[in-house]
Amino acid sequence: MKCNESRDYMMKFFDKNINDIEEAQLKQHIKSCTKCSEEFSVLSEIFSEIEQDLAIEPPEDFELQVMSRLEREVVMYTKPAEKNTFVYDILLVAVSFIFVILFGGILYEAVKYPLGFFQNVQIATDLAKEFFSAAVTMAKGIGIAVMGVAASVYKTYYYLYILLGVLLLVIQGVFIRMVREGNGAVQ
Repeated sequence: MKCNESRDYMMKFFDKNINDIEEAQLKQHIKSCTKCSEEFSVLSEIFSEIEQDLAIEPPEDFELQVMSRLEREVVMYTKPAEKNTFVYDILLVAVSFIFVILFGGILYEAVKYPLGFFQNVQIATDLAKEFFSAAVTMAKGIGIAVMGVAASVYKTYYYLYILLGVLLLVIQGVFIRMVREGNGAVQ
């Protein structure tokens, strides 16, 4: 027996889902393999600790605690939206405040330094144009590369594609014939 098979048998053993032959083979392997023997002893200790811990009983009012918590959560999650909007109101105010600060700053700069503002807008516009131009060029390059690879594969396996097409037509004809014969030659 190999070590990987013995691990499967060990799990079956601890799950109490092992037959007598497998158990005998496992015990024989454990006697001859020190690595599996150590692993078996470690697993034995772990499973015995787990079995001892299963004797712990939950508190007497455990069910009552769980049910009351479930009731609280049901109430919390089924509240109508208009009663539970405090967090959303705070977020809305915060986002509005940030927007006003940013827009106010931009407006202040535009009024105070109009030439600098328009220069910054021109720079941002130029950068955006360059970015989109580079993105389009990159997309074209990727498209050309993909088409080149596809053409190369098609050229290499040209006869295979023809053979697959013919095979598809034959299978389709056989299928249609089977359907017609199976339905009493209904056309």
